[in-house]
Amino acid sequence: METILEFDVIQSGLALLLFLALGDFLSTLGKGILPSILVAGLLYTGCSWAGLVPADLFQRAGLSALSSIAMLLLILHMGASMSIKELWANWRVVALATASFVCQLIMLFLVIGGIFGLNVAVGGLPGGSAVAMIVQERARELGYDHIVVLSVLILSVQALVACPIAVWGVRREARSLLAHPEKMDEDVPITSQKPKSPKGGSTYLALCKLYAAAWAAARLELLTGVSRYILCIFLGVLLATVGFLDRDELANTKSEGFLYFLMMSSILSGFSAATPEKLLQVLPMLAAVLGCEICSIVLFAPLIGRVLGFSRVMSIALGVNVMIGFPLNLMLSQEVVGYLTKDPVERVFLTEQLGSKMVIAGLTSTTILATATASVLISLMH
Repeated sequence: METILEFDVIQSGLALLLFLALGDFLSTLGKGILPSILVAGLLYTGCSWAGLVPADLFQRAGLSALSSIAMLLLILHMGASMSIKELWANWRVVALATASFVCQLIMLFLVIGGIFGLNVAVGGLPGGSAVAMIVQERARELGYDHIVVLSVLILSVQALVACPIAVWGVRREARSLLAHPEKMDEDVPITSQKPKSPKGGSTYLALCKLYAAAWAAARLELLTGVSRYILCIFLGVLLATVGFLDRDELANTKSEGFLYFLMMSSILSGFSAATPEKLLQVLPMLAAVLGCEICSIVLFAPLIGRVLGFSRVMSIALGVNVMIGFPLNLMLSQEVVGYLTKDPVERVFLTEQLGSKMVIAGLTSTTILATATASVLISLMH
């Protein structure tokens, strides 16, 4: 019986998928109040503490060697999906997101770095899954389990903290637009553009192109010293512009779901380092990091937004996108619009204005700036 229930490659992979599926189900049941990865991580941590599953489940599943290439392919996909024309048309949103992120970064290093040290400041970098994986990979190399736990918790909790702020800002701005339609500007909405369907073709050719781009990034890192992660972003943009990569090349590989499974499993594995002692150790750091980042956005985003012509509430909503990211920011905007009006014209009006700005702010801060910054700043962790 013990042999049948042994955590081999198959059973370990099945256990990971069960945790992720349960997290997704319970998160949906709770109307997204808690992110699915946080729910899955709490379940995994509880089972690990109880001795029901091993702490090295990710390694036993044989997925650890694949997570690095999965991260490169996903970052390439993020770069290839960006449109320079859309970013240029919404330059004020890009400027606000960039300036807010820089202020957030400065305060993080001044306050958190001054109190807890440089390693915690780097470990507390805001952003999406790519940032978390980059930080965690470096922390594991150095043997800093508490930084891994901190990074996992920040990824899981930051959206929970930032979402109510974003919803408040978008709701106030939406009501203002409905009351004064003349405030609507001429920015080009990206939500009104229909996504291009994949071109199809050979699955192996699509994977070959992505692997070739990842190989080029790795070799350029050896030649230039620039992180392969940041190179993947720019290579994705460049190769999509010249037509080598499709805008949705990841769908053409027919492996999108598996790659996201690898990424989420890698993040989930970070919870295995969360022993009760380490969890208590990082809780003050977690509270300080999130408080510092929110205070930075609330203080500086409205000042920057005033110069760029945004309202105070919309400036704050755009500023917190680095802690939310796509597609959650677009979903929040759509939910607010659906709550405020049932008129089809007004819904299109609000969705195109608010949704497009939120998506572009998240694309600028989370996809480009946060990933590039994490790739550079992890060298400061010693």
